Amino acid sequence: MISIDNLTMLYQNGKGVKNISISIQDGETKALLGPNGSGKTTTMRSFMGFLKCSYGILSVNKIDPISNPVEAKKIIGFLPGDSRLPDNLSSETLFKFAANARNVKLDYALELSTNFDLDIKQTLKKLSKGNKQKTAIILSLLHKPKALILDEPTSGLDPFHQRTLFQILNDFANNGTSILLSSHIISEVEKTVDSLAVMKEGEKIYDESLEGFKKMAEQNNTSAENQFFDFFDKEKSFD
Repeated sequence: MISIDNLTMLYQNGKGVKNISISIQDGETKALLGPNGSGKTTTMRSFMGFLKCSYGILSVNKIDPISNPVEAKKIIGFLPGDSRLPDNLSSETLFKFAANARNVKLDYALELSTNFDLDIKQTLKKLSKGNKQKTAIILSLLHKPKALILDEPTSGLDPFHQRTLFQILNDFANNGTSILLSSHIISEVEKTVDSLAVMKEGEKIYDESLEGFKKMAEQNNTSAENQFFDFFDKEKSFD
């Protein structure tokens, strides 16, 4: 289970995130939606301890990722939105290093590489953006974590490999993994997630099951995509 309670993290310019509370149960997949700059990445990086939050009670499977980062990271798979991997190394070398560091076998990384049609022998500088993203995704999954924090996981992936990714994530969820993934495109995630939270200007403005969200769209006689965009129409209120 992933729990974020009243997370507040402010930059020097006063921007950041305020009073964010999100809960993801075992086996649940939640989308964190919003435009660029809405606070999705700040929320995820604060949870992982890469940004110092002003306040917040955080836990993953009852472990505090801030006070006990070593134990927390054993069970978390994190995909940053700006994965910066060494270009001079191959995907295979990175997988071997990560598997050794986490004391797990390489087999699952190789299986995922096959699923993603990834040539693991090539150095990263020779890979396309999409194949670099596949490498980063596999690094976040190879230890079969019990919680996943994925920032824009579909970035750079073609529709075929987006489908592969969501099939893999569904398998994780079916095995009890809690998943929080961010996106700014609801059509990418609505066939996969169980619930969604919407962020705007550093605040959470909506949090509901996918079924509840679709019901609201139906009641408003609109599509899920248009309903999502309506959250950012200043003339409309969803209090």
